[in-house]
Amino acid sequence: MSAKFEYYNMGDDDVLYIHDDLWQAQTFTPSGSHKISFVKLKLYRTLSPGTITVSIKATDGSGHPVDNDLCSGTTNGNTLTTDTSGEWREIILGNGYDLSGSTKYAIVARALDGDGANHVGWRIDLSSATYSGGNAEYSINSGSEWSSNSSWDFMFEEWGEKQTPLPTHFRQ
Repeated sequence: MSAKFEYYNMGDDDVLYIHDDLWQAQTFTPSGSHKISFVKLKLYRTLSPGTITVSIKATDGSGHPVDNDLCSGTTNGNTLTTDTSGEWREIILGNGYDLSGSTKYAIVARALDGDGANHVGWRIDLSSATYSGGNAEYSINSGSEWSSNSSWDFMFEEWGEKQTPLPTHFRQ
């Protein structure tokens, strides 16, 4: 049974856009180890942004997303609401990934077929963000370089399965 682990889902007062080489990310730090299965992001669309890819990435010492996707999933951005208040969209992350507690990861969203007119809006708290386990990140060059804003948080929920330790008699 899935459980909600890390999240920030209140106080959204603005939006940042996702299209072609403009990628957005939210970092998060699980308090305990678990397998992430899906995320929910508060999104809307303008016109036809196409496929949205969402992935989980490791982060570097500065907290920026790095390396290959640990897991990823897609959703049809053309079916998102056009209401700028957004909707909570669930994105299944393939087979998921085993996250380690107290390790910072990033939820990275991109809409490669979008452009300045056809884009996704990800709802964000720009004025009173309080999520202590991470922050908003953005890239203007398809993830080659990232910038942080430690006082901003995107609307997100990460869901998964608790990891059950092996009984003592199965451990080595």
